[in-house]
Amino acid sequence: MRHVAILILAIFLVSSIYAPASASTVTVTVTAQQVHADFALSLTQNVTALPIMTTGVNSSSGSNISAAFTQALRNVDVSASPSDLEVALTSVKGTLNMTCSMNVGGITKQNGDILTANMTWLPFDVTSDLRAQNFSFNTIGRKYLRAVVAFYANASRYVGLPNATITGVSFFVNGTSVGPPAAENYVGNFTALNFNTINPDVGQWNRTYTVNNDTTTWRYFPPQLLDLGMLIQRKNVTTDYVASYGYDVSISVSGVGRAQGVTLIVSVGSGETEWVMAAITVLAVISAIGLQMSIRNRSKKLVRFQKKYS
Repeated sequence: MRHVAILILAIFLVSSIYAPASASTVTVTVTAQQVHADFALSLTQNVTALPIMTTGVNSSSGSNISAAFTQALRNVDVSASPSDLEVALTSVKGTLNMTCSMNVGGITKQNGDILTANMTWLPFDVTSDLRAQNFSFNTIGRKYLRAVVAFYANASRYVGLPNATITGVSFFVNGTSVGPPAAENYVGNFTALNFNTINPDVGQWNRTYTVNNDTTTWRYFPPQLLDLGMLIQRKNVTTDYVASYGYDVSISVSGVGRAQGVTLIVSVGSGETEWVMAAITVLAVISAIGLQMSIRNRSKKLVRFQKKYS
């Protein structure tokens, strides 16, 4: 039992060491003109060495990225479609940083000054093998991580046998011990552009309104998408491997917005109504002042008349 406790403690310590320096975020901004989404994503791991590179792709670069995103969005909302799609990548051995931006069309309706936005598209999942300079930046689990986990999963069968070079193999998913096949399948199915753990019912998210900048923001914290730990023992040497990936989600609108299920509702008036109302108010005040002055003048004339003929 003590040995198991030490192993679990080591997993948590190593996970904290290799945790991303800044949290990954998905940020959606809703305006009358467009719905814009920004993704700042970071995979941190020491399971394998990723290629060192800085590159990017976009919807006009001849890659399959536009078709892949379109299909992923249509799988959850047939009306949603991406545009102005761009992806930038920085890979340095153990870390992959990816930024992605796009506009999402077909999900808003405006009736007068009231804009509604349907967030059904949010839990989309891009499953395609997307590449930049032959680097598979989406199917990282299948392309880069699974082979290493499979090697140690196979080695676990020989632990305790004579001449075995590996004397101990332990796998953890979300801090819970799992068997070798489960760990292999778990990491093999990991894709970076998977957002299907996001709950599109924004009405259940944390909502705040900031007076200073007149902005309503909803926040959601999905479960970690990848949380793998491995402890490999070779005689008196223990090697710790971790892979960590997750993100937080926020939606922002100008003004006081509200959510009904998957629908956001916000006023996006051009300001003309406010000017008209202000003008009416000013005219009403001027009229009231004029009426008051007229009444006073009549009262004074009446008093002078009464004094003259009394």
